[in-house]
Amino acid sequence: MNQKKYAIGVDVGGSHLCSAVVDLDRKVLCSEPVLTPMDSSGPAEDILKCFKDNLQGTMKAFGQRVDQIGLAFPGPFDYEKGIPWMEQKFQHLYGLNMPEELGKQLEDGGIAFKFINDASAFALGECFCGSGKDRHRVLALTLGTGVGSGFVVDGVLDEHSDRVPEGGEVWNLPFEDTIVDASFSTRWVVGRYEQLTGKKVPGAKEVAQACKAGEKEAQQLFHEYGERMAAFASPVLTRFGADTLVLGGNISRNYALFCEPLLAGLPEGVEVRTSQLLDQAAMIGAASLFKDE
Repeated sequence: MNQKKYAIGVDVGGSHLCSAVVDLDRKVLCSEPVLTPMDSSGPAEDILKCFKDNLQGTMKAFGQRVDQIGLAFPGPFDYEKGIPWMEQKFQHLYGLNMPEELGKQLEDGGIAFKFINDASAFALGECFCGSGKDRHRVLALTLGTGVGSGFVVDGVLDEHSDRVPEGGEVWNLPFEDTIVDASFSTRWVVGRYEQLTGKKVPGAKEVAQACKAGEKEAQQLFHEYGERMAAFASPVLTRFGADTLVLGGNISRNYALFCEPLLAGLPEGVEVRTSQLLDQAAMIGAASLFKDE
């Protein structure tokens, strides 16, 4: 069996790990995803044991060893060297050499590890076999607790050209009187809803339910969201020369509530698609780092 045909993709979240084996030729999952609960603020040894249990569980489900593992991690992180620099989540992994530590856990020096930002992994996954697979220049945005981004040209991540913001990141771009991360994340939806109604809600899901139930304030909020997103995204899409905007993350699941004002304000020729791969996108994107090995 051709070992290079397979890679494990790992989506590293704050409360769990999720991994699966990806067939890089057929561009499909070939094992059921394995989910392992994890406390990202816990001791390093506990977190590393979660990685060990998760990866061994995935190999067991697949029925054989896989020696290529791609991991989608939040930042700050030195993705080239595999070193986390996070001071809140995963603070006890700060400065650790993850390829070395994971190799020890798996008791195998022959495994290759690659690391990627979680939003970039989402973008690569969607362009590998999801909503962006047949598109030329794709901007992918994840809309949730924050705003993540990935710029992809013919399946290759673009983080450094003069057509993308520094590092391919949009979260810290100025918008209105703040930054993008504060303008399109869950906290904006929750905060704006309280401004409009005086009601406190835990998340965007509740505002979406109110919108679908016909509440005028919630409908106004999502209309504003779409209009404002078009105002932010249009110059970014134009500069990049994008033909496609792919939206993921929890807020994107309510795309129908803000699509009309968003589409009305975007540059001509840009198609908007929502994620096909959903929670599997980052796993698949991380595994796809090995597609040319």
